[in-house]
Amino acid sequence: MRRAAVFAHYDKDKIIDDYVVYYLKALKEIFEVIVFVSCQELSEYEKAKLDGIVDYVIAENHNEYDFGSYKRGYYYLLSKGLEGNFEELGFINDSCYGPLYPLKPIIEQVGECDFWGITRNAAFVEHIQSFFLVLKKQVFLSKVFKDFIANIKEQEDKFDIVFQYEIGLSKLLKKNGFKFDYAIKYDKKYRSNITILKWREAVLKYNMPLLKCSLLRGKNTADTTIVDWESVIPEGYPIELIKKNLERTKEKNINTTRLKNVRIFLFDIAANLRKTPRRIFLKFMRFCLPFMFD
Repeated sequence: MRRAAVFAHYDKDKIIDDYVVYYLKALKEIFEVIVFVSCQELSEYEKAKLDGIVDYVIAENHNEYDFGSYKRGYYYLLSKGLEGNFEELGFINDSCYGPLYPLKPIIEQVGECDFWGITRNAAFVEHIQSFFLVLKKQVFLSKVFKDFIANIKEQEDKFDIVFQYEIGLSKLLKKNGFKFDYAIKYDKKYRSNITILKWREAVLKYNMPLLKCSLLRGKNTADTTIVDWESVIPEGYPIELIKKNLERTKEKNINTTRLKNVRIFLFDIAANLRKTPRRIFLKFMRFCLPFMFD
């Protein structure tokens, strides 16, 4: 199986962080060619970090988020013979730390399908999450996909990106008869986003290889707790890469000792509730137990 990948990058300081370099090196084990696309102009110093790791770099300002970068990388690969040289095309972004576990055994859990990913999210409409999405040839050469990618443009709101492109792509492909699968076989009855609400269990129980950066940067504190997050990281992953990135990017300092087990217990309860009861429960917690939040 020959695979190519487009890797989408964004950093507020226009830096290619060490955790990104580590991730890219691991991706080379399963993707023969990687095109790195940043939605910003990058210095030659930063681009030099990718020497010998990626095969081509595109760094230009655009406001089309990850899917705009995926589009640019896709067109580059088409111009270089994507159709005749590869059976699978990956769209991957830098929004995760990892891989926490080797990727090869994890992706081997994917069954027969037309497109696949690491995780699925069914909170709104069931879809493959776009931080790691892989399309097989019958998809990435189809007219329906080419029309989709050609119509990617700047959106005013990030949620429009999610609904039109992340959710929209899976919905469109399923509508046209393409079947999907995913590597982390979490309970199919669970319809919410495991990468946020069930992140701890996903890593420890299901060997989830990727951890969302937004979690540790303190952007999801209304929905979960990251207390004692260091203990969740497997020994094989160089945790200093995460800590170094957090020193530069985290939004708040998290109290990692206060009522640790109680906080984990309460947020686990919330994660297992359906959407509306979960919101009510979290609002009640916020009102009565504000000190339980990070």
